[in-house]
Amino acid sequence: MRLKSACGSLLVLLIYSGMLHTASTMLGPTDAMRCYKESSFPLSGQGTSYCTDAISRGELTRRDLAATYSNRGIIYMKNGKFEKALKDHNKAVEIKPDLPQVHINRGNLLYHTHDYEEALVDYDKALENAKGLGAVTLYNKALVLLRMRRISEAKAALEKALEINPQSNRVISKLKDIATLDEAP
Repeated sequence: MRLKSACGSLLVLLIYSGMLHTASTMLGPTDAMRCYKESSFPLSGQGTSYCTDAISRGELTRRDLAATYSNRGIIYMKNGKFEKALKDHNKAVEIKPDLPQVHINRGNLLYHTHDYEEALVDYDKALENAKGLGAVTLYNKALVLLRMRRISEAKAALEKALEINPQSNRVISKLKDIATLDEAP
């Protein structure tokens, strides 16, 4: 994967109206936990030091190590360091490729860097092992498809997300918003 120029314990980011919303899986009370907390509200890049310390110690399980790389990648992304973010998200996927959150987080980065085709690949991989994250992943995938003007596919993804979570106001609202859109020429 290459990074194009651009304008988730495990943190899963939800792309929504230009904002990122989170859902989490917790880690133990260590630098990895501080890294996770920093990734929830990374107003500065300072949290990367907690992540780096947790990674350097070599005491994390594979799952927690992948989560920590992914969380550091989120901090980098939110601070505009897209190359570093991609490197960390790639490492997270390399360590734990069956963990859907790492694919969702990398897909979110790729969305923000306008690499839509690659973002779709990551969302599809996340859906293979979604384990409760299917609606979030389908919503994110739909947003990418909308950017690509693949309206009918976006609608199908949103309808499937609504089957998983019929109470999702976000999905219901987005379906209403795009009801009259047409496919790109």
